[in-house]
Amino acid sequence: MLKKTSIWGLIIIMAFLLIFPVQAPALPAFDVKPAMDRAVNYLLACEKEQGKPLTPWSYVALAAAGENLAGTRAGQSCGKQLATARSTADYCLLVFTLLAAGDNPSDYRGQNLVQKIQAAQLSDGKFADNIDGSGQGDNGEQILVNAHIWAVLALHAAGAGIPDAVKARQWLIDQQHADGSFNWCVTEKTADVDSTGMALMALGALGERKNSPVVQKAVAYLKRVQESDGGFTSWGAANTESCNMVIEGLTGVGIDPAGAEMSKPGGNPVTALLGFQLANGSFAHIKGAGANEMSTQQALMALSDVYYGKTLYDRLREKSKTMVGGAAPQGRKILFKVGAKDYEVLVVGQKRIEKADAAPFVESGRTYVPVRYLALALGIPETGILWSPSAQTVTLLNNGITVTLAIGGNIMYVNDTARPPMDVVPVIRDGRTYLPARYVAESFNYRVAWDEKTKTVSITK
Repeated sequence: MLKKTSIWGLIIIMAFLLIFPVQAPALPAFDVKPAMDRAVNYLLACEKEQGKPLTPWSYVALAAAGENLAGTRAGQSCGKQLATARSTADYCLLVFTLLAAGDNPSDYRGQNLVQKIQAAQLSDGKFADNIDGSGQGDNGEQILVNAHIWAVLALHAAGAGIPDAVKARQWLIDQQHADGSFNWCVTEKTADVDSTGMALMALGALGERKNSPVVQKAVAYLKRVQESDGGFTSWGAANTESCNMVIEGLTGVGIDPAGAEMSKPGGNPVTALLGFQLANGSFAHIKGAGANEMSTQQALMALSDVYYGKTLYDRLREKSKTMVGGAAPQGRKILFKVGAKDYEVLVVGQKRIEKADAAPFVESGRTYVPVRYLALALGIPETGILWSPSAQTVTLLNNGITVTLAIGGNIMYVNDTARPPMDVVPVIRDGRTYLPARYVAESFNYRVAWDEKTKTVSITK
């Protein structure tokens, strides 16, 4: 039997605990910047080693981490994406990559990618699966929730309006399952952690915050399925990508992914994510696996959200403010150097290297540039570069301007009107057509300057 003094002592202790409950020990503070830097170095080393562009999301992740993409192959990546883009998601990723590189998605190689995405919104508010308005269902139905999410985020990042934001928001809210989750496909009613995180990103861009019922419901689902170490599982395994999607989604709606609300006894989404980083700076998809580029880029995006306290899409939006009224970015300059195949594009202080397979040359005091690369540099799309083998003429079309030149001829036609004779003529050299840079660029309302010391021609809008 307990003595009265012991009983009274126990009662006093219990009362004290009720009034002043013992707080669980706080998780140690951590700094994500070293992990970010190591991931950045890993991706840059991969690009250098492989000698070709990384996957597009890697460039978005590098820019999200504050890396200047000058000297990377981001420009090549954008060109390849434009050539193969078909789905709405393809165009959205190209918009993200262009913004990351400091370029203007409203005027890229003669195309307004932002307008294309805006035009893909359907009458019910959904953004179509494909940029032409078609669906990817077996019978052409609209089935992709992620196409809608990426379109919302792309327009947000580009600082552009959504044609019908109210309907866009309601359509997405209507896709939420009873348990609070989302799925990437409307026909799938199973819960998906990654899609739920993505939906939160888009809801945040549409103005929803942590006190919103749809957000609260989604977060409640995430908390129910969260692992004891703070991480998340999808497709049967805890993985880097799921942690990333949740971290980005929570950040988008104003919830600290490393805060008390999302902390478990073993950690939070951020500490769980850091557990996937390998010694070389990369991240593995699952623990015990090797380096994975997709996992590394996604981890880097998540860590950058934590570091800056806002989503990468919000930060790209801030960057896009340098684009004025859909025009070319302020301070855009194109540099062609005689004898150098590659040329530079400088946008808002960022330098991008564009690859070419032919170099400019000087003849009779005039600088000649390969027609294709000159045209692309001026924002003329591939479809606006026409060559007539029989007539030996080059025709360039963009923004209502048509310029026609003949090999060996000194008369240039602009919108079918002959201009005063040129003192040089277009030529063919080594099977490539070269045009006089100044005459062509000025016809499309660009200024041209020549630096004799560096043998460089600069073209500015």
